[in-house]
Amino acid sequence: MALLRREDYPDQLPRPEAVLAYQQELWEKSRDVEGADVAWGDDIYQRVSIYPAPNPNGDVFAFIHGGRWTSGHKEAMAFMAPGFHAAGITFASLGHRLAPATYDDGFPDLCNGLACLSANVDRVGGDPQRIFIGGHSSGGHYAAQLAVTRDWQARHGLARDVIKGCLPISGVYDVSSEADFDDWPPPCLSDGDDGREKSPQYRIAETPPPSLVTWGSEDYPFLIPQGKAFAQALADGGGDVETLEIPGKTHFTVLGEGADPAGAWNKRAVSWISEH
Repeated sequence: MALLRREDYPDQLPRPEAVLAYQQELWEKSRDVEGADVAWGDDIYQRVSIYPAPNPNGDVFAFIHGGRWTSGHKEAMAFMAPGFHAAGITFASLGHRLAPATYDDGFPDLCNGLACLSANVDRVGGDPQRIFIGGHSSGGHYAAQLAVTRDWQARHGLARDVIKGCLPISGVYDVSSEADFDDWPPPCLSDGDDGREKSPQYRIAETPPPSLVTWGSEDYPFLIPQGKAFAQALADGGGDVETLEIPGKTHFTVLGEGADPAGAWNKRAVSWISEH
């Protein structure tokens, strides 16, 4: 199934012009990366984009775009794929419904997306037992929640350890009413939800998978402490944790530049996956 174009999508909730320009830049960087969609549901967001490595080694990296749970597109993350392809890693990008849909829609979408990826990735040389996950910003929130929780895998016919490692970038790990969070509540929460059960920070129930937790030194001020606190919680839970602060990068350039194939994050992520 062909990849979607930006014009195929319905209008999303309004975002600042600078954010829209950044998203368009990522679309342009991703335009020539070849891949295909696999749909698992009827909604346009219920698809997985798979970008096969030319010489696959079996490792699979699935990524979740950011956009404050309200905007963004999975296809705009494809610019990262060549750096992973060079190491034999198959790249995938997971779609999910956005606000006004909430976590109760978006998170199950991603569970289904991972199940779809697991069922199909062997066709392009990926090993369903070697799936790693990452995401940026709100996508980092979802990636971390998928990695540390264990109450969704069985419903989708997946092993509890289907995720072999987690690599969130500038993620949001505490969406609770207790968090130092700009403009609380976030749009992923339903009315009356205090967010605690939706927060990876509080959901580490057993030894978590290995994690590489990244942020930019010029990131949003409230996210850097969240990244450090989440890394500490992972370590306290017995996890193998590495943190990476990329000097001079903002919340957006840590992805747009840092995750470019020549960027600091892409290089470390590729080697980190190989090490695990």
